[in-house]
Amino acid sequence: MKAPRFTAALLFAPLIAHAEISHDTFCFGSGGAKPTNFEMQIYSDSSSQLSWGFVKYQNSRQAIPLILAESTSEVLDKNAPEEVTATWVEVYGKQVTGEYQMVSQGTMLASMIYINRKSGKKTAFGLKSGAVTGTGSCDWQ
Repeated sequence: MKAPRFTAALLFAPLIAHAEISHDTFCFGSGGAKPTNFEMQIYSDSSSQLSWGFVKYQNSRQAIPLILAESTSEVLDKNAPEEVTATWVEVYGKQVTGEYQMVSQGTMLASMIYINRKSGKKTAFGLKSGAVTGTGSCDWQ
């Protein structure tokens, strides 16, 4: 029983040893009369090209897992950074329940839109960069 575990550990050790994982925290809000705020945590491993994360809404105790479904880039101007559109799939209760479409160009975040999979309703969110704390979470005060 210990031999297979040891062998598996040896096989995956090089992947773990060379993992280069980066982490980003974003805080978003919808504004309006009944604002909705959420925290988005993104992790990327440049060596394996995997990206994952989660969102956690302000008044929720539970985080919702995200998986990067697609990332596309487009050159709008040869003298400017590429525009990148990342589509994150939300998985809740073993089902895909929605997606987050984030558009950025260099360090500027141009837009964030949530699309509910069931209803098709789209909700736009704005970046609340002042809400990011030194510990990598969002403070909604």
